[in-house]
Amino acid sequence: MPSTEHDAPLFTRIDWDSQSTGARDVRPRTVAFAVAVLALLALYAYDSLYVDGAIVDTWDLSRMDWLFFVAVLLFARYVLVPAATSLDRSTDHVRAFLRRPAAVASFAWIAGFGVLGVLGPELIGMPRVDFYADYQPPVFTSTDAASVGGFECVGPGRDGVCHGTWQYPLGTTQQGENVVNVVMFGAHVALKLSLTAAMIMVVVATAVGTAAGYYGGLVDDVLMRYVDVQQTIPAVVVYIILATMYLGKGLFTLALVFGLLNWGGIARLVRSETLERKQAGYVRAARSAGASDVHVVRRHLVPNSTGTVAAALTRQIPLLVLVQVGLAYLSLSVVDMRSLGGILRQSLPPFGVGWWVSASITAFLVVTVVAFNVFGDAIRDVVDPQEVA
Repeated sequence: MPSTEHDAPLFTRIDWDSQSTGARDVRPRTVAFAVAVLALLALYAYDSLYVDGAIVDTWDLSRMDWLFFVAVLLFARYVLVPAATSLDRSTDHVRAFLRRPAAVASFAWIAGFGVLGVLGPELIGMPRVDFYADYQPPVFTSTDAASVGGFECVGPGRDGVCHGTWQYPLGTTQQGENVVNVVMFGAHVALKLSLTAAMIMVVVATAVGTAAGYYGGLVDDVLMRYVDVQQTIPAVVVYIILATMYLGKGLFTLALVFGLLNWGGIARLVRSETLERKQAGYVRAARSAGASDVHVVRRHLVPNSTGTVAAALTRQIPLLVLVQVGLAYLSLSVVDMRSLGGILRQSLPPFGVGWWVSASITAFLVVTVVAFNVFGDAIRDVVDPQEVA
């Protein structure tokens, strides 16, 4: 298939007009990214040296918050900005994606997951304990009034039966927390963890996979042998050791460990794409025009791996969410507020009897995992790497 600029994958743009490798090769978006990073570093230094406690109101930034800010900057620079600047070049891909109802529905769920994960706790509020509203059933359902802890039903109560109310559409936990708030905060925790770990994986996997595929030889052998060794090390075991003995059981340790140990598979995919594309006509033309290795890698090879990396990440993100919930269920992961795993454990016998709590959390997790899988399959099919030049 002939190589043209319009064959570039979704959310990427191949610059054919400039082969400059000097200062003129630096684009405004790169300058803006560098300025944002410097501003974040300055804010971190100010918080570390001069602020004792909360930096804004009651917001006391943790290590995880700072790592999350870095991930947001990377996501904005290498996902949102390229997507915004290349949509006019990707109309065929967008139309193909829109013709898949399941893919559109999965994208809508993921977008809602992202928005609610960021704004949910602020818009709806944090889970608050209210022992006078414990074990209230969801709307349109009912439960034995004796199971509400001896207090009166918030909703209608007749003949010893407590009915649900729209005040708590998904019911409440045994501490009287609104399950809607619990799920929203769970989405917030899942988004913070998954985005942070995913950005670490992307940076490391892309760097290692591209270097191995482009330079080959000894570089390829050393990097791929390291990947082989790393993939034999279970990240869960490393996390448990570090969390128990050194770094604590918070999201920072979880994101750091899984981000630094779970990128091997993605690196192999990037390496395969690089091996195939480095002999393509447009890469040979760029080298013949005097482009440096850095220019070729940054402008032609890395952007064309976007579809492969995106599809691979859609498998990693739900895995991270499930791992965090599972570790929290075992009391091996702690967040600032109660996590989905801890609430799930307390909602099951013999600790609790609120079936609606476990049902709501399970439904949220199942739909999230399925949405990421369907979205990843759609991205892989629409942006077929074999047809990208």
